[in-house]
Amino acid sequence: MTGQPPRARPVRALLVNENIGGHATVHHHLRAVADTRDDVDVRIVDVPPPGFWRKVAGVGVPGLSRVDADLMQARYQLAQSAWVARQLPRWLARSGPVDVVHFYTHNTALLARRALAGRPYVVTLDSTTTQNNALHPARVATRWTRLSTRTTFPFERAVYAGAHTVVANSHWCAASVTGDYGTDPARVEVLPMGVPVPDLAVPPGDGALPRVLFIGRGMERKGGNLLLEVHQRWLADRCELVLVTQDHVPAGRNVTVVDDVRPGDGRIGRLLSGSALMALPSRIDQWPNAVMEAMSYGVPPVVSAVGGMPEMVDGGAAGLVLADGSPETLRDAIAGLLDDPVRRRELGARARRRVEEEMDVRTTANRLLDVVRDAAGGTPDARPAGVRSSAR
Repeated sequence: MTGQPPRARPVRALLVNENIGGHATVHHHLRAVADTRDDVDVRIVDVPPPGFWRKVAGVGVPGLSRVDADLMQARYQLAQSAWVARQLPRWLARSGPVDVVHFYTHNTALLARRALAGRPYVVTLDSTTTQNNALHPARVATRWTRLSTRTTFPFERAVYAGAHTVVANSHWCAASVTGDYGTDPARVEVLPMGVPVPDLAVPPGDGALPRVLFIGRGMERKGGNLLLEVHQRWLADRCELVLVTQDHVPAGRNVTVVDDVRPGDGRIGRLLSGSALMALPSRIDQWPNAVMEAMSYGVPPVVSAVGGMPEMVDGGAAGLVLADGSPETLRDAIAGLLDDPVRRRELGARARRRVEEEMDVRTTANRLLDVVRDAAGGTPDARPAGVRSSAR
């Protein structure tokens, strides 16, 4: 690890995991990497799914939620953080002496900073509330969206200002942390979450149709329904569409639904290793694990220009970025790659190299644990002006 003076014991870190989307996967990787180190003793607590009162706090108001005038998102965020704030003293006491706390994401820390009793903390996020509210999957932003955002703004700004380090998963996210919330750039580090880099095996050619793979829990918000429509209208005779989702999907020609994948069962890797491309025309994702996983297998991703996804594929050098959300644009992107296997292989090779060089979880998780460990020293080190980056 980086040069630090010897300690009598490892730094004891409590990691508070919001546990939505791909967060559980991220913390699985962090736990595995932490087990290889002797300078950090990590304990992870997962925020459970909302109970009755947290659900009530986040219920939409009929007629108002359609235009984002009911503050539903703000109410839910504050209720979630209030629950964490009540639990945090117990978690800290149960963990023994805790030197530093890591919040993933900022939502868990909005009302919890006082319960830290002066302990330093690090916060990691893939998007700010300002960004997330603009990417709402059910409606476009309205004039009320700004009010919802401003409700939690003072709490969120205080979280970033008080953190030893704010870890943003992309430059897109970091720009909002510094620009929208006025956070000192010297406290912000751009560090993507990573994935394991698998050994590559050449799948046997079986003469079947090329496979287009989609991975996502929510078909509508992840763009799966759009992809299914495009496939059935134009591409059903040219490729097989495999949808890894737990949503109900109507039967379709050359469509396969995989709804029983479990973490660690290896099925995603087997599906990826035989796929021609992976498509995620999502309307809300910020830094999706599924895209990195595809890249790690040398499978070129087709992604929407949302969140940090264009950065993930290096602006189009390691995948395709859709110019807009129309069915025709998605159709042309997929058909173009199906028609050009040489380009497909080139994009896939660049995607693989990008993961090897910048998104290998052994590197990214160790770097994040370095940040958490260093925060236990208290005051941030003298740092150069500007946002620091552990990636391009």
